Amino acid sequence: MSKLLRRALKISLWPAFLMILAKLLGIVIVGMVYDLEFFIDNNINGIYSVQIYFTDFNTTIFVNSISNLVMLGFLAIPTFYFIIKTSIYQSSLQNPKTIVKITKLNILNWITKKDTSFLLIFLWTSFLTLTSGIVILQTIQGNCYTWVGIVAGVISLLSIWGTIKTFELETDNIYPRDNRYY
Repeated sequence: MSKLLRRALKISLWPAFLMILAKLLGIVIVGMVYDLEFFIDNNINGIYSVQIYFTDFNTTIFVNSISNLVMLGFLAIPTFYFIIKTSIYQSSLQNPKTIVKITKLNILNWITKKDTSFLLIFLWTSFLTLTSGIVILQTIQGNCYTWVGIVAGVISLLSIWGTIKTFELETDNIYPRDNRYY
């Protein structure tokens, strides 16, 4: 197994784990806060053998929408964190003014090379886009509130845009756009 594949698998474990954990936490927390009645059934005929059922269809949509929102938040916050951190790091390599601003804000130790890689951002954005796609699909099917689907779409577009901008910054280090370097 190549080093890149091994590293990609290692990075992918956290977003996958957070995706599942956030969905379950969203369901449990909403169920506990609103004291909702539910039951768990084991259906061996389908793809998902263990299913959670609520007593009312509106309750199901409410719990699904809030748990989807929690899942989006759990994936969006680290994704945007990595995008911003890597963008600042790449900008500091190209512009000394950025280093001065970072030093004035006392966040120089925060900007390091060890966790500012494009692979990390790409994988987190992929999981966030996948999650957003699932939420949008559930919104289209009527199993989630419309506003949650819109939020998912906006978050997905912003993360893709941030990933593309980060990629452009990283490739500018390898292939500068200025003709004076040639």
